[in-house]
Amino acid sequence: MCRLFAWHSPSALTPAEALGEDKPNLIELSRLHEDGWGMAWCDEHGIVQRHRDESAAFQASTIDVAKSTDAILHLRWATEAIPVCIPNTHPFVKTTPLGEMAFIHNGGIERGTTLRGLISDPLFNSLEGEGDSEQYFAAIITNLQSNGGDLVGAYQKFLTDVQEVRYSSLNAFLLTSDHLFIVAAFKPENRPPSQPADYYDLSWRSENGIFSAWSSGVRSGVGTPVANYSLMQVERATGEVTTRPLR
Repeated sequence: MCRLFAWHSPSALTPAEALGEDKPNLIELSRLHEDGWGMAWCDEHGIVQRHRDESAAFQASTIDVAKSTDAILHLRWATEAIPVCIPNTHPFVKTTPLGEMAFIHNGGIERGTTLRGLISDPLFNSLEGEGDSEQYFAAIITNLQSNGGDLVGAYQKFLTDVQEVRYSSLNAFLLTSDHLFIVAAFKPENRPPSQPADYYDLSWRSENGIFSAWSSGVRSGVGTPVANYSLMQVERATGEVTTRPLR
């Protein structure tokens, strides 16, 4: 289980600048979500870059590892005893039909023959680690490779293919040179019993031209709920936001 944060801004921001007065919320959340943290961003040339740390964010000397107009940030809380190590730490970055893509995930999906069967052999053989999140990402890429790069279609097929597989949440933020994507897809009844009812809820807002999206607890201000089983797309060039249903 994890926490997610993302932003799009007309001017480059550090994580602390993007979070503003909510930075202490994120740092405090990393005391529970302590199994590593990471960030992906687009540099001044639009190239996706990445930073990963297997230690908790509250132990880091700074979370301001980069300044960018577009970024995604992840706090990891390891599940299923998946080892805490860099290969299992988000973001994962892979080559896709949409270019280099960074991916962060909050939730869990059962690993096994069904999930494995949704991943092409070359992709499966290239996985960095052993976690469910990276396998889920690889399954989405496999769909993109077969459908010409339609991310909404890739998710719609994936959700159909895993409808009999146990999962808690498939919430994910994805970043490419052209787009920021926010995916909400979760089953509230499968949340950790120790966590509040809104644990998997995602919210977003646009304020002073700055778009941000986050998991519950990351921001304290009012946000608009991201509809469950939907995908939001932010055009990096224009800031235009569109939403599509996933089922």
